[in-house]
Amino acid sequence: MVIALGMPGAAGATAPDSRVFTLPDAVARALREGPDAKLAHLATTQADAAVGQARSVYWPQAGVSSQIGWSDRQNDTINALDGQYVLKRYPLSSLGSNQPWLSVYIDQVLFDLSRWHGVERTELEREATAVQEAEQRESISLTVTEQYVNLLRLQGLAALDAQRVTQAEWLDHQAVTLLEAGRALPAERDQVALALEEARLQVDTRAQELDGARVALWRAVGGDAEAPPFELAPDSVPAATAPVDPSSDDALRAIPELRILDLRRRMEEESLAAARAEGLPTLGLHGGYFHYGTKRYDSFTDEMAVGVDLKVPVFSGFKTSSAIEGASEALEAARLRYDAVRESKRARLQDLARQLASTQKQPELAERRARLAEERRRVADVALQTQRGSLTEAMTARTEADRAGRAAVDARFDRVLLWANFKREAGALATALIGDQASAAP
Repeated sequence: MVIALGMPGAAGATAPDSRVFTLPDAVARALREGPDAKLAHLATTQADAAVGQARSVYWPQAGVSSQIGWSDRQNDTINALDGQYVLKRYPLSSLGSNQPWLSVYIDQVLFDLSRWHGVERTELEREATAVQEAEQRESISLTVTEQYVNLLRLQGLAALDAQRVTQAEWLDHQAVTLLEAGRALPAERDQVALALEEARLQVDTRAQELDGARVALWRAVGGDAEAPPFELAPDSVPAATAPVDPSSDDALRAIPELRILDLRRRMEEESLAAARAEGLPTLGLHGGYFHYGTKRYDSFTDEMAVGVDLKVPVFSGFKTSSAIEGASEALEAARLRYDAVRESKRARLQDLARQLASTQKQPELAERRARLAEERRRVADVALQTQRGSLTEAMTARTEADRAGRAAVDARFDRVLLWANFKREAGALATALIGDQASAAP
């Protein structure tokens, strides 16, 4: 069954060029076109770039530097005799200089445990960002589901409003006839007329709410222009079934929020390891080609050299010990935070599961109450026509039928929202709605 989207002044009308817009279609479009989904994906892309930047420590670093210059004293010389008593002239500007004019060098880190732990922490940050994107997609799926279900609810209430107007018009006609026949009081006639006016006003108000909900749904799925005509498909809303075991350890570990906290804990472990490694030696390799210019006093103008860069920290002014202490406290806080949120999430899932189980029969019972109330309204109308009932009894029956009908609509869609919130808490709403597309990038 497809319910047409209500328009102002024509509840239930369907545009000729409208198309069916299912709940999976809406969620998939929001995850593909929505700005929040795009921002979350961009954050993951930036984290990928940060990981690549951090991993550069494992690769050689090559570069070229130059100190070529000019001096107005570069041609000045000093005379000296060598061991053979041969006169030598040396340029003063380069006497004793060991700085090359041109350097082509390569640096390679051989051992730096602190920096390596920093790289591992960056990789964990990237993984946490990816999980945050998944969590954001869950939030988007819940928002779209709420907007979609809200629009379905308003359509159901709009149908009840239209029915209420029709019945109020019939009762108003009966009230006029009974007043003319002297079988009704003017106050009863005025009460029926007031109910008719309120019913018509409710139809106009509901039409405006439908327009607003329609625009809200279109914006939630990434639309930025005027919402095109579309229809909703109530059959596309999944059945709100109660889960079997929602709070097992395996299920909890798969929840994005807890996965992020677990990654944060592991990041703090890497920070602590990096702080401890600050007291360890570091080893690197430096080598390259160096040219010293045309006026060097030595017997060579260039060289190839390779050297070892070894650093052994001795005392850092208690910097390392303070860093270790701070990292240890941060790690303990991360562990406590993870345990607290895990137990809170477990209790929340158990509570939602109990609500789903306890309300399993509520929609059916509400529908039965609505049918019984509608039957009492019909009986009251028949009694009024056969002069065995009154206008007050007919109005009371209508009020009860209207209240029961609205309660049936609310019971049906409240349970769907309860199921959606449970799936969102469990981190499985997007997958339940659109399957494998939930993990696809925008």
